[in-house]
Amino acid sequence: MKFRAFWACVIICVVAVAAISLYRLSGVSAPADAPQLYQELRSLTRDRLLAAVVVGACLGVGGVVLRTATANPLADPHITGVNAGAAFGAVAASFVTGSANGALLLPGALIGGGAAAAFTISLSMRGSSPESGCANAVQKMVLLGIAVSAVFSALTSIFLVLDEAQLTTVLAWLNGRLAGVRLPDLVPAMIALALIFPVLAAGGRALDALGTGDAVSRAIGANPARVRVSAIIAAVVLTATCVAAAGPIGFLGLLAAVVAQRIAGRTHRYSLVAAAATGAATLLVADSLGQWLWAPAETPVGILTGIAGVPLLLWGIRSMGAARKGGHRRGH
Repeated sequence: MKFRAFWACVIICVVAVAAISLYRLSGVSAPADAPQLYQELRSLTRDRLLAAVVVGACLGVGGVVLRTATANPLADPHITGVNAGAAFGAVAASFVTGSANGALLLPGALIGGGAAAAFTISLSMRGSSPESGCANAVQKMVLLGIAVSAVFSALTSIFLVLDEAQLTTVLAWLNGRLAGVRLPDLVPAMIALALIFPVLAAGGRALDALGTGDAVSRAIGANPARVRVSAIIAAVVLTATCVAAAGPIGFLGLLAAVVAQRIAGRTHRYSLVAAAATGAATLLVADSLGQWLWAPAETPVGILTGIAGVPLLLWGIRSMGAARKGGHRRGH
């Protein structure tokens, strides 16, 4: 555990969030012919900034927990298909209810995300020990996640064909977009983070042991299967609330988890905080870049995190391959 690096990471992220938020709020201005719109525009900007912080923190925490629960260094809501499943559930709920309110989309997102997680994780871990972290299990999870994402994306497309009236709006949302997210849409994610984060932090010792192996987890009196399932449920709930509010945002959980565990190691009391801070700051920076790059046109934030996440995923796969070859050489 590198305490200096941990505090430096948290402080830098907090300062970045505060500075960007103040800068963007100070830049809000109303058209000269409609000064009465100033308060509404400021309110929109405030909610968007809050969305970046809350969604980023939720996905960062979810990424760390999912990585520990599956013993998979590449585990992420996007890679495991949870994003695609939650997106399908949210679109199906929108089709049924005719509403785009985040709270109304949440049940569908939870069901879809839970189904995707259960299918991908259970099949990828079948026949292999969770504590072994073997490359085959990791590769299986990645491949199964791709397959599950493809299935749910196809099902989502069917709903879009059936409801062409919402096609443009839903397509923008499916790319992960913070524009138009209002405070009521964020309430489920805020509640989930406020309830789940303290529970995870309090259970940090059990998560630390689970990350070391099932044997160590049992040695401290914990039930590794129960801890694993509880952690996966927590990650799915955090992800689903974010998808319902802002759409699927890929690879942010992976990025935040990599940074947090590089800094805090397997000490979850600290890595959860570092992941939340990193996720919030990263998403806020990505959203600001998305507004600035081709202004006045806007790039959905999910596209930027996806572009940034692909090199990280390839680096992770390459590192695993190198470690596997090294293990073979030592065995010989």
